[in-house]
Parts: sequence; C-alpha cells; structure tokens
Amino acid sequence: MDEPYSFSPRSLLIAAGATALCCLCAAWLVRKPGRRRRRKLCGCACSCAAVPDGDMAVGDKKVAAAAERQAGGSMMEQLVPEITTHALSYLDYISLCRLSMTNSAMRRAANDDGAWKALYHKDFTVEQDTITPINGWKAYYAATKAVINANAEFYNIIRERSLPAMGRLWLNADYIKCIHGSGGLFTGYNAVMGSWALAFNWDQGGGQGVDFQIQNVRARIADNMAWVTMDAFVDVDLGLFRVTNVYEFHNGQWYMVHHHSSPILQAGLHNMLFI
Repeated sequence: MDEPYSFSPRSLLIAAGATALCCLCAAWLVRKPGRRRRRKLCGCACSCAAVPDGDMAVGDKKVAAAAERQAGGSMMEQLVPEITTHALSYLDYISLCRLSMTNSAMRRAANDDGAWKALYHKDFTVEQDTITPINGWKAYYAATKAVINANAEFYNIIRERSLPAMGRLWLNADYIKCIHGSGGLFTGYNAVMGSWALAFNWDQGGGQGVDFQIQNVRARIADNMAWVTMDAFVDVDLGLFRVTNVYEFHNGQWYMVHHHSSPILQAGLHNMLFI
C-alpha cells in the first residue's frame, strides 16, 4: 500500500499564494470590460464616476431597453428603399398609421411618399400615377379617402331618404347645382333641396326606396375642390347612369356643390328622377 504524499509547509504556502493571485487576476479581467462598457455608453463630460453602482446598473438596463426598441427600426433602415416600399404596400391605411407611431425609424419608413403612393394605387386608382401632390401622397390619400367617404354617405342618404341629412351634405350656397337623371336643372340651395324632397316624396312621408349599385368610383382632388365620377346601376334592370359629383372643402368638411346624373340606357322618366 502506497503512502500518501507529504507536502512541506513552504510548498503549501506557495500554492495558496499562487491561487490567490490567479483569483485576483480573474476578478480584475471580469470587472474591466464592465468599466469600459460604462464609459462607452456615456462618453460625456458629466460626473458619471460619482454615480453609485446601483444607479449605473439601472441606467444600463434603460439603455439596453432603448436599444431593443430601436432594433426593429435599425433592421428597416438596412433594407433598400424598394424593398421597404414593397413590404409596406401590403399594409392597409390604419396599419400604416399605427406603424408610424412606434418609433422614429418606423415613422420615417411609414411616412415614405412611395409607400403612400403604392397604397393609393391599391385602394383607389392608378390613373393619377404621373401627378405630384403638393403636400405629398399621404395627405393626398387622406383627402381622397375623405371625399370617397362623403360620396358614399350621399348614396346612403338616398337609400334612407333623409332630407335633413341631405341638407347637411350640400353646401348652403346660391351657386350649387343639381341635375337629376330626368334632365331637370336646379340651382341654389333651396331649389336643390326641394328637388330631392320632390323626387323621393319626402315632404309627404312617402316615396319608395331605390335599389342601385355604385361602381367604378374615381376621385380627383385639386386644392379645396374634388370631383368624383362613377357608374350607377338603378334597380338593376332599369339601366346605367353616369354620375359626376363635385365637392368643396369648407371648415374641415367636404360639401357637395354639384350633382349630375345622365342616363345611358333608356328608361321611364319617373325612374330617372330618383338618381
């Protein structure tokens, strides 16, 4: 049986000293990068050296969180503009607006004129590809959407036969005009409202609803004026009407100032009067 190794006290002392020295070196190496990182994060002439370690740790966490929030924006910035525009073209109006409220990088990407131009062509028409809106495609998109909504409200009012609502949609001015499918021309606010009351028999509380479909809606905006063209199919079998509506922008709202309906296929005059 072998005897256990024996060490002299002098050997044990040397080994303990070497171990302690290695531990100190390891601790210094681990701590040193942290100091460099803090100096790099700050890089200013403030008294950062006087900040307690606990506060510095909280600051490091905030910086890390901010860097994480910016990660998505940094990735977006690394994409070429064509790819970014193509990716954003899959978003709808609301999603693109929400994206612009996330951070500065996303806001720059979501406000890109090319992205809004692509969205305009997808939602409305490619007929206006060559124009350059004065306030950019985002503002032009918003104005077009507002006009399209006002135009849709016009036909909802006809379906509901609400004369008060029709009165609020039209601009109260003496130059407004309305030409119904029968060919009758009415000028001025009172005459136009009277024509709608007569056409749908609103005054008597009667009248019959008109079933129609609106297709091929195209809008064009020019400063504070807009015009919308469309096809109206009345009662499906009665024929096609070509319609032009003109709107003016006053006090934050689009008001109708002109309505012109022209029949394409012949139908009875009593049916033409309703559009």
